[in-house]
Amino acid sequence: MQLSFCDSPLDHAGLQRSDPAWMARQRAHPQGRAVLFAGGSLALADDGSPMVLPAGIASGLALKWPGLIFIGLQDGAPWFAGALEQDVAGRGPDFRMTAMHLPPELACIFGRARSILMWSGRRRFCSNCGAKNEPIDGALRLACPSCGMEHYPRTDPSIILLPYSGARCVMGRQPGWPPGMYATLAGFVEPGETLEAACARETAEEVHLKVLRTEYVANQPWPFPSSLMIGFLAEVEDGEVRPDDDLEDARWFTRDEVRDLYDGVMAQWAPKHFSISRLLIERWLGRDAGATS
Repeated sequence: MQLSFCDSPLDHAGLQRSDPAWMARQRAHPQGRAVLFAGGSLALADDGSPMVLPAGIASGLALKWPGLIFIGLQDGAPWFAGALEQDVAGRGPDFRMTAMHLPPELACIFGRARSILMWSGRRRFCSNCGAKNEPIDGALRLACPSCGMEHYPRTDPSIILLPYSGARCVMGRQPGWPPGMYATLAGFVEPGETLEAACARETAEEVHLKVLRTEYVANQPWPFPSSLMIGFLAEVEDGEVRPDDDLEDARWFTRDEVRDLYDGVMAQWAPKHFSISRLLIERWLGRDAGATS
């Protein structure tokens, strides 16, 4: 299964983008393209498709600071991204809904674009001294002219896991989710914590079960706004599931119950390839019913 936002076709050009002359050539590249956003969602062209314009044309529009941001090269041609200052075009549906149905390459490109735009939109001023930052390296780095502090796009590591014991697993649901929707557990990694320790802590906090061992499965960039989801299967001690206050419900599921849920009510909410959560569930389902590891 090819997960959304993985296997990006982009070369981030880390060795070249710090050269102003090289970046100027990319901005003038005849095949340069720019994807435009409005309010965190893709801006739409008149025909309802994502608004992708030649970079030269996009640079002349009213864009939010810092203007066009360099995203990377695809087959030697540059991609840029920008956020419209006002709705000069239609605004698409919530990006999460749009991204579910994008071709894999565009999901990677647009997901990276959104993450960086969301970051730069919150970093116009230096968090150290309050002076206005200056974009460099194609706006993939911000520098404060006052105190010299540099700011880089951040990625927040988050573990996502499926706790299981024998032929049963645990899933939970949050308030506000569609009726019948259950999913894997997840949480941000805290400072000074290993990924395995984060799995154990989140499981103990969310469902009050003890993790015996963890097994890394895969990872997935997640542009909501800028996380890296790191997926595990976690064998836990059998016992009573007691969901914490952040969960509306959590409980044990048999394999047959999980199959019925994900082939039925869950199938309407997201395609299989969209989230690493489904990959974890399918990995567990693929094991022998009597397996404990």
